[in-house]
Amino acid sequence: MPAWLAAVLTALMVLPMSAGTADAHAVLIASTPSDGAVLSTAPDRVTLTFSEPVSPLRLRLVGPDGPINLESRQEGESTVAVIMPSALQKGSHVLSWRVVSLDGHPVGGTTSFSVGAPNERVGRAPVVPTNDAIRLALWACKVILYLGLFVGVGGSVFVAWFAPGSTANGRGIVKSALTVGLIAAPVLIGLQGADALDLPLSGLADRVTWMVGFDTSFGLTVIVALSALLAGFIVLNAAGKTARGLSLFGAAVAALALCLSGHAATASPQWLTKSAVFIHAAAQLFWIGALVPLASSMRSKVGGKAALLKFSRAIPWAILALVASGILLAIVQIETADALITTAYGRLLCVKIGLVTALLALGAWNRRSLTPAVVGGNVEARGRLARSISIEIALAIGVFFVAAAWRFTPPPRALAIASDVPVHAHLHGVAAMADVTISPRRAGLVNVTIIVSKSDFATLVAQDVSVQLENSGAGLDAIVRPAALHSDGSWRATDIPVPLAGLWDLRVEILIDDFEKTTIAGTVKIGSRE
Repeated sequence: MPAWLAAVLTALMVLPMSAGTADAHAVLIASTPSDGAVLSTAPDRVTLTFSEPVSPLRLRLVGPDGPINLESRQEGESTVAVIMPSALQKGSHVLSWRVVSLDGHPVGGTTSFSVGAPNERVGRAPVVPTNDAIRLALWACKVILYLGLFVGVGGSVFVAWFAPGSTANGRGIVKSALTVGLIAAPVLIGLQGADALDLPLSGLADRVTWMVGFDTSFGLTVIVALSALLAGFIVLNAAGKTARGLSLFGAAVAALALCLSGHAATASPQWLTKSAVFIHAAAQLFWIGALVPLASSMRSKVGGKAALLKFSRAIPWAILALVASGILLAIVQIETADALITTAYGRLLCVKIGLVTALLALGAWNRRSLTPAVVGGNVEARGRLARSISIEIALAIGVFFVAAAWRFTPPPRALAIASDVPVHAHLHGVAAMADVTISPRRAGLVNVTIIVSKSDFATLVAQDVSVQLENSGAGLDAIVRPAALHSDGSWRATDIPVPLAGLWDLRVEILIDDFEKTTIAGTVKIGSRE
């Protein structure tokens, strides 16, 4: 294997362990009450609204009453109503939630509220560290499943249609790929459940872990993939029309499996993105599935010419479908060109594009130069073509590594949704309190909406309100803007320039009357423009 390819693959192996914890593909866009809200009476429920459909996995309330596990009910596909216990004590409460999104990826977070008044220190549910063992196992098993689908099922298609009677068609390797795929697929269900529940590898011994993994959209993906892998085995032991028909069934089912979970499961419009994923996967099955049988036949001294020539005539159509569908999916997920560099998903896509470009270049050279020589009877060309195809196989495995790593990187379209979600902050003082909303939550021009009231929740008719944002750690002077009173009773300051992401000190100055002024303060986190 070339040194540059070994370096790329090594880097990709480390990625699942270093991608961090911000893997949310569904985004919490609103909570009622809002995060940090101070309420005069305890709520009977908290509603969580997400950017896409979710299913709750675990809900826990941490507060003066101690940790309490909670029940919930769905209110629409994207909203979860969390039922609060009766007679909550006064003070601060933190709701820790964990849900699974439609694409099969778990999402977790916290939101807080206070009854009466906040505690001096508002607690947060402990952050569960990323389980590197589970992430690495998930990534490795997905790579193995891809080997089973693309090399195994795809290889059975080539054998059935292009080399049915050949003895040098790589059947042994194709069967091995199908076998490891059949082993990895069910294991993925348990790993998916463990990841969803934040469990270590020992959690695989718990029946609930497997039930949770099976109930996610990835459970259906695995079942359909298993059907495709079993069909591949049958194809290798069949002949004629039966083998050809079953091979097409297996290829279609394998492509379908990849449409049932993952990023395309929630990208809009789904009819277009799922169709593109299906075409993209089917084209890869046709191309990559042919590599092992072709390399095997070229290593033998005779035969394989007819299959090579037939494949050479058909592959341009598969490449056209592969490239067209890939471009469409990239446009949907990336949205802006700078996201190719500024996001982990985009950088992975650049690696994949590089690998696929090398594959295309090598394939074009094989088709134009080596294939005619092999068909013409050049024995040396057979060896060169076998070695060239082996490099193609290594590059294809690199593509599998990248595709499996996408499990841990939210696409830019999801990041864009997250960056548009406002920041909510509750500031509490002796004489007054303020509920502050900053929109959007990313660096740039932001709008600030302030609702003021007395500290006992009574109405406060302020004479003047101003807002101040300061990031002294970055050496930036305070940004002060007056707020204007609107007809709904809120005060608003618009187009405030926030040049950097990070923690900002927020102060709201309220002129209560001609003789009294109060300032209340807190901290808000502003995200980056990425």
